[in-house]
Amino acid sequence: MLARRAELGGAVYVDTYTPTIGHDMCRPSGRRWIENLAPAVPAGAAHPTARGEQAMAEAVGRALRSCHGAWDEAAGPAARRD
Repeated sequence: MLARRAELGGAVYVDTYTPTIGHDMCRPSGRRWIENLAPAVPAGAAHPTARGEQAMAEAVGRALRSCHGAWDEAAGPAARRD
């Protein structure tokens, strides 16, 4: 649903959920990327740990790299910084 809404709005949806599978808040402290309700590291309850944030940033980075060429082409020569 979110991906479709993004597409309808002319945006690119970035899936940050899939990279976190197996690293949910029910996993042991060193394995989870989402803190449980009693955080063991500097992160808010039910919020990403530093590794969870890194995984989301990597997903966004991949999305940006995959659409960068299309964005440059649509923007025209003025957008290129070669």
